[in-house]
Order: sequence, then C-alpha cells, then structure tokens
Amino acid sequence: MFVFLKKDRNETEVPSDFINVRGIRGGIQLNDHPSVKKQLAMIHLTEEDLGYLLQIQHYVKPAIPIMVDAFYQAMEAEPNLGKIITEYSSMERLKGSLTEHLQSMFDGVIDDNYLQQRKTIAKIHVYIGLESKWYLAAFETIQDEFLTFIEQSNMEKGLQFKILRAFFRVLNLEQQLVLEAYEDINKEKQLKVERAKASVREKIGGTAQELAAISEQTSASTEELSAKSSVLEQMTADNLSFITDTERSSFQNKELVAQQSKQFSEMVDHMKELMKRMEDLYSSTDQIGEVVTLITSIADQTNLLSLNAAIEAARAGQHGKGFAVVATEVRNLSVETKKAISNVSVMTEKTNTTIRDMANSVKQMEQLIQESASGNEQVASSYNEIVQAVSGMKEQSEHSKTSIENTVRILQEINEAVETIAHTSDGLMQLSENL
Repeated sequence: MFVFLKKDRNETEVPSDFINVRGIRGGIQLNDHPSVKKQLAMIHLTEEDLGYLLQIQHYVKPAIPIMVDAFYQAMEAEPNLGKIITEYSSMERLKGSLTEHLQSMFDGVIDDNYLQQRKTIAKIHVYIGLESKWYLAAFETIQDEFLTFIEQSNMEKGLQFKILRAFFRVLNLEQQLVLEAYEDINKEKQLKVERAKASVREKIGGTAQELAAISEQTSASTEELSAKSSVLEQMTADNLSFITDTERSSFQNKELVAQQSKQFSEMVDHMKELMKRMEDLYSSTDQIGEVVTLITSIADQTNLLSLNAAIEAARAGQHGKGFAVVATEVRNLSVETKKAISNVSVMTEKTNTTIRDMANSVKQMEQLIQESASGNEQVASSYNEIVQAVSGMKEQSEHSKTSIENTVRILQEINEAVETIAHTSDGLMQLSENL
C-alpha cells in the first residue's frame, strides 16, 4: 500500500501581511496547441486563474521545498520506487528539477516552453521506469501541502478558494500533460513494438519460406541421394560377392599352382633319375661293345685255329678226316659268331645313338620343366599378390558397404530432420501470422 507522508503544518510559514493585488492576469499562449486549449476550456483554467497564482509566487517559494520533500518522501516510502530513483538518478538532482517545475506553475504563463518542460519531466520518469500511477499519486502530497499552505495564510476565505481552485486546475493540467506524455511514450513504444513485430513477422515469414524451400530442395536431394545410395549399396553388395568369389577362386588356383609346382619338382627328380639310368645303360652298351670286340677277336682266332686244324687234317690223310669235319664246323661257327657279333655291334651302336638322342631330349625336357617350374613359381607369387589384393579389396568393399549403409541411415535421419524443418516452417508461418 502506498503511504503519503505529510509534514507538520506548523513548519509552513505564511506571511501575515499577505496582500491581494486584484486585476493581475496571467498569459495563455497556445496558438499552436489547439488540443491543449480545449483541455484548458474543459477544466475552466483561465488567465485569471494564472493571475491568482502569479500573485502568490513570492510567498509560496518557502513552501515549495516542503512540497518537493513530501513528494519524494512519498516515493521513497515504496521500496521499489526508491530503488528506481537511486539506480537511475540522484535524489538531489530530482528534487532540483521538481523545484523548478513547481515554481514555474506560479509564473502565470502557459506556453510552448511550459508544455515542453512538463513533457520532459514526464519522459524522465518514464525512462527510469516509474509507473504513471505512482507519479500521479505522489501529486496528492503536493496538493495536500499547498492546501496546508493556504489554510495557514491570513487571506480571506473567498480568495483562498479562488487560489486553491486555480492551483487545482493547474495541477489537473499537469496530470493531464503527464498522462499524455506517458501515453505518447507508450504509443512510441507500442509503435516500435509493432514495427519490431512486423519486422519479426517479415523475417519469420521469409525464414519460414526459405526453410520450406530449403527443406523441399533438401528432401528432393536426399531422396535422390537415397535412391542412388540404394543402387550403390546393391552394386557394392554385388561387387563384394564377386570379390568373394574371386578370392575363393584365387585360393583354389593358388593351391592348384602349388600342386603343379610340386609335380614339376617331382618330374625334375624323375628326369634326373632317368638320366642316371640312361648313363648306366650307356655304360652297359660300352661294356657290351668291349665284350663284342673280345668275342670277335676269339672268333678270328677260332677261325684261324680251324684253318690250321684243316691243314693238319689234310696232312693226316685218312686219319684226319674226322678232325677236318670238326675243324670245318668250328670255322663255320666262328664265321656265324662273327656275323652275329657284327649284328650285335650294329645294334649296340644304334642303341648308343638312341640313348644319346634320348639323353639330349631328356635334358631339353628337364630344362623345359625347370623353366616351367620357375614360371609356375612366378605364377604362384602372382596368385599370392592377387589373393592379398583381393583380400584387401574385400576388406575395403566391406568398409564401403558399411559406410554406404551408414550413409543410407544418415539420409533417412536427414529426411526425418527435413520433415521436422518443414513442420517447423509451417509453425513459424502460423506464428508470424498470429503476431
């Protein structure tokens, strides 16, 4: 509850020789303010009223500081008001402004300067956050103190009534001007608010439209990306399947090449064994040649012996006929033996030639097998590299598949976010319309 504090009436001194100077009039100079002139007419404030106040200008000066103190004591009685005053200004400064303000009420003139001064004072109180109700309520203390001042004067009652009526009318005008200033400032604030709202509506509307357009474009783009990602996902899955098959086939071919390498190694061993046996056979044919030579020599000697035996049998005559027959048979045997041995020699030579040819062929075959084995090793090494590369490709394809799946999931989340943005833009549009 607002509390009004009044000073002791005995503290106000009113001169006993107060003289009423009749016929003094004030001045109202408001040609540029027709609305204010209408206000004056409605409250019946005239130049004569201003004249009454002008008459007591000198005598009311001692009472003005009392009015000012009472005004701000009333203000300070409300803690929030006192806080506002001390936060935005100093008490001495405000009291000085109000003192000049009250003194000008007794100058007997209402003009542009008078109005401007009231509006300035009102704007100051609006600026510091003082509500109009407290400002107007505090005027009651000024009115009460002035009433005390008049009651303690020795002027006649009729004149007291006229001065009080004039003061109340001026105070009424003061309150109207204060209220008007408050209203003007509030209108300015409201206008700024409306402009801000209009700007916000425009910005919100534009932002909402941009969001709607962006969400629509983003939705179309994400749908296209989602479709392409699905195709890419399928292609990656197919590629992964192909790589898996390639990896399996590469492993099988690697095993096959390893088996072939093993077989080539065994063939080389067999060829070496065959070469060894052919060398042994060649050695055996050499031995056969030596035996043939020996037998040929024996046959020659036998033939010679049979010839000698025939000669000796001829010399023996009748007694040597049987021995001659034996000698003839032995000679025939040696001749046949020599023929047979000759055939064996020819066959042995052919065998040696065949063995030499086979040995050359085996050497060439061994060389080819070794070259094939070396090439097979290179193929095996290449298959190892292929298997490693395919395994790496498989791992990368699996990572790609995982990444694409994550991309598809993210695109789905983006689609959901775009839908949310679309709903938000609709809400912003509706909100801007409601502002």
